[in-house]
Amino acid sequence: MTSLIFYSSTDGHTRKIAETLAQDWPGPVHVAPLADVDSWQGDERIRCVVIGASIRYGHFQDELLNTVSQHKAWLNGRKSAFFGVNLTARKPGRADPATSPYLQRFLRTSAWQPDHVALFAGKLNYPIYGFFDKHMIRLIMKMTGGCADGTSTIEYTDWHAVTRFAKAISA
Repeated sequence: MTSLIFYSSTDGHTRKIAETLAQDWPGPVHVAPLADVDSWQGDERIRCVVIGASIRYGHFQDELLNTVSQHKAWLNGRKSAFFGVNLTARKPGRADPATSPYLQRFLRTSAWQPDHVALFAGKLNYPIYGFFDKHMIRLIMKMTGGCADGTSTIEYTDWHAVTRFAKAISA
């Protein structure tokens, strides 16, 4: 039996988290972009499906909701997990999926009921942002007490939490 870890990433950090989840996975695991779900859907050899997605400006990418809506029966028919990634989770107490309005809204509207859910802090990476994103993210970080210098790269991800999540879902 194979496990699948799909990611929907804006700047690549969600992919890094997905690859980290797969590092100590017991048994065969395949990491791929979310767009590859179509090629695996219906495959009965799949034991577990994990999907990770980034949140930008309070929303997941449209690709996530579309894919999950299209494949919800297949996802609900096996062991599954979901993780979200955003900068808001960098603050104490804000990495709890139960209190994340973004995650809760997604779970309500998707009709997918994953067995495990997590929320991880992402990576602030000003050098790769375009003009608009850089200024919007600086404004948001300034309003929320984060780094607003416009030049820093800071990885806020709690890698121990990622490892714990991997162990919980792969058991």
